Formats: sequence, structure tokens, C-alpha cells
Amino acid sequence: MKKKKLIIIVLTVVLSLSIIGIALGSNFCDGFRHGYITGYKQASGSSFDPFVPFCPFKPLRDFSDPKSDYELGYTIGYRQGMRDGSR
Repeated sequence: MKKKKLIIIVLTVVLSLSIIGIALGSNFCDGFRHGYITGYKQASGSSFDPFVPFCPFKPLRDFSDPKSDYELGYTIGYRQGMRDGSR
């Protein structure tokens, strides 16, 4: 019984911290938003800012990824914006 309560408390804390981190925003999401807009405009030829989709979860880094969260978000957003803008 005590084990079950402990597991529930730990899961609640982890989930709460995850939601707070997403809600406060991050450099990753700022980079994603700017990268998406740039990529979409370049691919579509439009000068209007598109509707930006929700920021995805930050992926685990590879050795080839940029060290900055903003740059990583920008790269991912740019690629997705290019794909969406070319449709």
C-alpha cells in the first residue's frame, strides 16, 4: 500500500514538472517558432506569417546537433516549415 502511494506521488511530481517546463516555454520552442516561419515563407514564397503548430517535445541530442536549445529548435522548425510550405 505504501509503495503504491509513493509511486503515485513520484509520477505526479514528474508529470507536474514536465507540464510546468512546457507551459513556461523555452528557448527550444522560441527557436522552433522562428525556424518554422522562416522555412514556411521560403518554401511557399509567401510574405505572411503562417500559423505555427504546437512546439514538439525537445528530442534527445545527437553529437551532430547544435549545443544551443534555440538552434536545435530553429533547425527542427525550419525543416518542418519547409515541408509544410511546399505542399
